[in-house]
Amino acid sequence: MRKTSRYGLLDMLMAQGVPYIFGNPGTTELPFMDGIQDYPQLKYILALQETTAMAMADGYARATGKPSFVNLHVTAGIANGLSMLYDAFRGGTPMVVTAGQSDTRMQLNEPILWSDMVTLCRQYTKWSAEVRHGRDVPLTLKRAFRTAATPPTGPVFLSLPMNVLDETDDLDLTPPSPVYSRLHPDPEAVEKAAELLAGSKNPLMLVGDRLAQAGAVAEAVQVAETLGAAVMALSFSEVNFPMGHSQFGGMFDPDSSRAQTLLGKYDAILAVGCPLFQQFVYSPLVFTGKERIVHLDVSAWEIEKNIPVKVGVWGDIWIGLQVLERSLRQFMKEAGLEAAKRRAAKMGALRSKTQASYVEKVRQNWDQRPMDPRRLFLEMKEVLPKEAIIASEAITSTGPLFRAMDFSEPGSYFSIRGGALGWGIGGALGIKLARPDRPVVAVIGDGSAMYSIQGLWTAANYNLPVTYVVCNNRSYRILKYYMNSYYLPSQGLSERKSTYPGMDFLDHPLDCAAVARGFGIRGFKVEDPDDLKPVLQKALHLGKPALVDVDIQPGRF
Repeated sequence: MRKTSRYGLLDMLMAQGVPYIFGNPGTTELPFMDGIQDYPQLKYILALQETTAMAMADGYARATGKPSFVNLHVTAGIANGLSMLYDAFRGGTPMVVTAGQSDTRMQLNEPILWSDMVTLCRQYTKWSAEVRHGRDVPLTLKRAFRTAATPPTGPVFLSLPMNVLDETDDLDLTPPSPVYSRLHPDPEAVEKAAELLAGSKNPLMLVGDRLAQAGAVAEAVQVAETLGAAVMALSFSEVNFPMGHSQFGGMFDPDSSRAQTLLGKYDAILAVGCPLFQQFVYSPLVFTGKERIVHLDVSAWEIEKNIPVKVGVWGDIWIGLQVLERSLRQFMKEAGLEAAKRRAAKMGALRSKTQASYVEKVRQNWDQRPMDPRRLFLEMKEVLPKEAIIASEAITSTGPLFRAMDFSEPGSYFSIRGGALGWGIGGALGIKLARPDRPVVAVIGDGSAMYSIQGLWTAANYNLPVTYVVCNNRSYRILKYYMNSYYLPSQGLSERKSTYPGMDFLDHPLDCAAVARGFGIRGFKVEDPDDLKPVLQKALHLGKPALVDVDIQPGRF
């Protein structure tokens, strides 16, 4: 069909089932923006800054399981959104990120705002390319969506020169065909893994984000119960395992001084959909090669990337866990299965006792001002609708959040991943667009909120009823935490004490509620802990975007 290529691009977006375009436009995007006017089915969601646009696309893709589409403005726009592209790449979010580019006929002259964006984005994408001819636009877009959605999923980048989108040519607009990408693991590898694990007396199961992406939470539970394994999460940016399950032991922190000792307690480890191991500080975990470790992952790159494993199983996690569980039953026989049940029962009794002790301890500081963050989340749990989705960039308040909430349903919790801050405000908006039927509550630190505070305007402009809860500790508390780690005896600085330069907002605390009102949404300030529940209830029932700014303890250092 003879057509201008910008219309071919928009036709292919329609064929891919894309409802939203997330972006912040500039002059090089004018051909694209001109075309959008003729496609009312495609809704453009404007962000005032690229971090928000990228975060919205990330949240939308993760909540739907489908690739999202972003359009930014040349090098400057890509540079502003690069932190979220990094997070999407490290987390495996399927996104098609595009940017307008200078006319190809003038690129040799190095025009204003031009640069080699393809090279810039290549290290943070599965595929990065520039379209050089108008007739190639539909095929390139089709390839981009397929690449982003094929496991291990991740973002791709396309550079779209202005003159290329203005070209008219015979375009192949054949709609995409479905690609079935569940790769069955090698049966021999599964059998060897099951044989190794079946003989374990005290196994550990480590779970990660690719387990949730595979839709394999129920299968992970079945394997854990059959094996009688303790379960810990190496990452939990989505529900990888039900937090309320009696065998779930919380987060495994490879940076902890106890990490090596903890791993040594177990005689076999099953790692599923997670990296072994990612650390912030240099405190290497020692492995001899004798450890009985099985690693199941859809990403072949991650298997034995850093540490030796006895059995590496490459393939789809959903299928892999099913066939592993069947094979485990054959090897464990009745006696092994009964022993696994006894291990699981002991874990359940210990977990109940620990949780009761935690709540009792929090009650001892219940009336503390500023509020103890542990109280914040215990009270929040009481007022949240059961169907609420939490989007978290709580950072150092994540521990109390996890202890209070029971994130057991897949799709009920999403958080920042990759480490670059600024996801929370926009990520929550993307999730709300994906799940308009469910309440969305974003929990964000005051420092994190400032990385993309402009996103509140987008919430107001499109009336997206997200409730933001800001944990205002008036500091970059995460930096203080790692400053203390830096002073560990292993660094030879154990006698030194820090004044935490550049880590506090105490002299000029952030009034996030006032900022919210400036962007046109309701802002509430909570200083008295007793005001929290009624204010939260009011914000949740507005049916409009709102922000609740809660003063909490900065922590003891």
